[in-house]
Amino acid sequence: MKIFITGGSGFIGTNLALHYAGETHQVTVLAKQATDTERENAEDLRRAGVEVVCGDIRDRMLVERCCEGAEVVYHIAAAMREANISDRDFRDINVKATRQLLEVSKQAGVRRFVHCSSIGAMGWEMTKPANETSPCRPRDIYQVTKRVAEDVCLDFWRTEGLPISIVRPADVYGPRDRRLLKLFKGVQKGRFAMIGSGRNEHHMVFIEDLITGFVLASQVEAAVGQVFIVAGEEPVQLNCLVSLIARELGVGAPRLRVPLFPLQALAAVVEDACKPFKIQPPLYRRRMDFFRTDYAFDISKAKQVLGYQPRYDLQDGLGRTLHWYREAGLL
Repeated sequence: MKIFITGGSGFIGTNLALHYAGETHQVTVLAKQATDTERENAEDLRRAGVEVVCGDIRDRMLVERCCEGAEVVYHIAAAMREANISDRDFRDINVKATRQLLEVSKQAGVRRFVHCSSIGAMGWEMTKPANETSPCRPRDIYQVTKRVAEDVCLDFWRTEGLPISIVRPADVYGPRDRRLLKLFKGVQKGRFAMIGSGRNEHHMVFIEDLITGFVLASQVEAAVGQVFIVAGEEPVQLNCLVSLIARELGVGAPRLRVPLFPLQALAAVVEDACKPFKIQPPLYRRRMDFFRTDYAFDISKAKQVLGYQPRYDLQDGLGRTLHWYREAGLL
């Protein structure tokens, strides 16, 4: 079976491609190689026998070539929360390119299309635990465009008949993830400061559990036309997450705390100062989200419809993540 994955050199895309390559499927990924991490991931994919096509998701001819002969398409590529990305780029990549990929997939005779959305599509103001029927109140341009892309997918399924499923991953972590690496390093070196109370909850999902959710969404007939939140079994308070990481590292839990509000104000000033010069700011508004967002999810729908069941608890997942960081020479 041929699998086509967009965003193939990213954290999620690379792990998904390696999963299918390990099962001897023919895998093609559309990838970027703009960073050292993306280049390293692309090399690992090539060594595993994956066809790595470098290019832009907005390039229709390139997407058509990648889709040729594909039975399953996973659309993971997206403009993420980074500073100095224009609203137009978010719309072009997250919405217009998604619509184009749907059209190309339909023309290519793709059997199943799985769209990787985000819990961000639900916004921040949600009642805990939220589920797939909870109101969506996206606020920033990333959240808005991810939510619109969901509607584009469902409208295409209804009008064109392409079998589509949508997965909203919770906070994904595990081997190859670089976002938690900064947290691990800060805790290990005793330089981590808790910004705010630390009582806000995060709901995480280990990468291998997310891959299981993706595969089930591509196989289960009842998943067509449905949205699924895929997360771990339980949320965790940020204080607890940091303590668990400290335990895995064999160091004491950090004690330094900083009020949230002054840092939020400083982040706004730094971001606004860097914007005219198109400089990536060291501190910006969205970076503070980690310390202020508070959410938890009900994953009953994924369990009942997909047969999804998380296999990794947080302690086990953090241990496996740390092991990979050390094997990769990152810690």
